[in-house]
Amino acid sequence: MMRYGLGNDQETKKDEELMLQFQQGDEACFRALVDRYKQRIYAFTYRFLNRSPEAEDIAQEVFVKVYFSRDTYRPTAKFSTWVYVISKNACLQALKKVGSNISINERRSNTDLEMIETIAGSGDDNPSEKLLNEEKSGQIAAAISRLPESQKMAILLKRYDQMSYEEIAEVMNCSVQSVKSLLFRGRSTLKEYLKEYFRED
Repeated sequence: MMRYGLGNDQETKKDEELMLQFQQGDEACFRALVDRYKQRIYAFTYRFLNRSPEAEDIAQEVFVKVYFSRDTYRPTAKFSTWVYVISKNACLQALKKVGSNISINERRSNTDLEMIETIAGSGDDNPSEKLLNEEKSGQIAAAISRLPESQKMAILLKRYDQMSYEEIAEVMNCSVQSVKSLLFRGRSTLKEYLKEYFRED
């Protein structure tokens, strides 16, 4: 991943201010933005694709696109939303290239377990503990992989990137109501896929 050192001046500036100064030719501001967002963008691409080597390459491609697309940025948009739109498009493009060649095992990750534990909820008898073996974790990965990409993306942006409905709508280029619908359908589908694994003995 890219690594840059930041000056105190860049550390205190808002994203949008850094981006505007970068548009005016200040390369240090671009480096500051990379350092702020590189881990978040890598985490997003990894969770969406669950393929670590490719995810790192795609995350770097995102910042290359930020660099060369800087003149298209408008200060009326939050930089965070803008860079996630670029990330989303990069991930979807990557999926088109690999198609159905990604196996269930390649899609498996600890983040899948964390997501299902959140969806299932918590209690005195935590049903997610029943999932901590190889066979059942494979079933979780299979369930996640079966979700439509739009539902999976909405869940990731809400759960891990802690975006508001409005921010997710901007990233996904849809209405807030559509985001709520995607989240509801995605969570409901996962619960249905996995209901037998949360059933009490």
